[in-house]
Amino acid sequence: MLTPLDETLHHQASLTFDHVNTTDHRFYDRQLMGGFRADGEVAFLAGITVFKNMNVIEGFAMVQSRSSIQHNVRFTRQLRPMPDSDARIGPLSLTIVQAFKELRYTLEAGDYPIELDMSFNALLPPRLEHPHVSRGDGRLHTDYLRYNQLGKMRGHVAVEGQRYDADDWFGWRDHSWGVRPGVGGFEPMTGTPSAGGVASASRTGGKGLFLVHAGFFVDGNGGAVQLIENGEGQRLYTEGEVRRGDSDPVEVIGLEHDVEFKPGTRVFETMKLDLSFADGSDMALEARSVGRPWVYRGGGFDGGFTDGKGQGVWRSEELLTEVDSYDISDPEIVILPDGSSAKPKHREQLAVCTVNGVEGSAYMPMFVIGPQPRFGLPD
Repeated sequence: MLTPLDETLHHQASLTFDHVNTTDHRFYDRQLMGGFRADGEVAFLAGITVFKNMNVIEGFAMVQSRSSIQHNVRFTRQLRPMPDSDARIGPLSLTIVQAFKELRYTLEAGDYPIELDMSFNALLPPRLEHPHVSRGDGRLHTDYLRYNQLGKMRGHVAVEGQRYDADDWFGWRDHSWGVRPGVGGFEPMTGTPSAGGVASASRTGGKGLFLVHAGFFVDGNGGAVQLIENGEGQRLYTEGEVRRGDSDPVEVIGLEHDVEFKPGTRVFETMKLDLSFADGSDMALEARSVGRPWVYRGGGFDGGFTDGKGQGVWRSEELLTEVDSYDISDPEIVILPDGSSAKPKHREQLAVCTVNGVEGSAYMPMFVIGPQPRFGLPD
């Protein structure tokens, strides 16, 4: 089927834009954006995803307030017939005002307790990460690209009628596309466990996962760095770059970590990252968690949606909306709408960070999955 995009000169395969050049059902294309007040007490996260091989478009918006509650709104419907723009689902929309400079997420008010209108204004150019590829048991588990970007947020968020205006909130966004586990309601078992179904866990051969991503901005210095290790401490992935003021970016070639967890949890209290750069210089980044780590299950990740099948599942030809709230007053244990408790694996932390004694903000996802003997954490 032809789409309006087929009028452009941007084809990269002998296909219309209605199709992708793989039959893997897990292929996705996702835009995410989030931001938070400096104290972490108010935060939002929103995203829209297209799963072309599953004929599904999904979106979500989540708002946290007072480190006690996370409100979630999820949307899903059949993708086709393909819309002129894939940046809207129901009352949730993404407007690309200027590519890589300004983007805007809007959730119109409705029969749910949150509403938002937030604009992202870039502080730094986007960073295209090294490719994410992993194979195991003769099968491609992961093959995707992602770029991330830091900025300032302006606009407002409303929670249960309480409006919070944002003029200078720290913000981040990422755009990724390709193949990742956990799409379409199932993931084939081919012999090696994937350590909880989290995408990056498939790289570790079932030996547990320790992942850190740090996107930070402090007094004109900013960047994003990542590391992935298995539970035994073997490094599998290191990447990132940092910009100092208006200078060119410098590549991260070394990254060491020192983590202090909140007692009895896998959620960090403080973390120090020692960065080594390609030009021979180094930097110490110190971080302290604020607020509560996002429970991505609220956006459909990690087995989200009420049917427990997670993302990319065809559920309805017309718009289907799910609304719920989580009690996140405990740093790790989440109280779900049915009153049961859980420790979701996909958590992404807000933080205050310091470089050379100067304070700034950071977005610092950390996954600590499976046995981690070096931290004294059993399976």
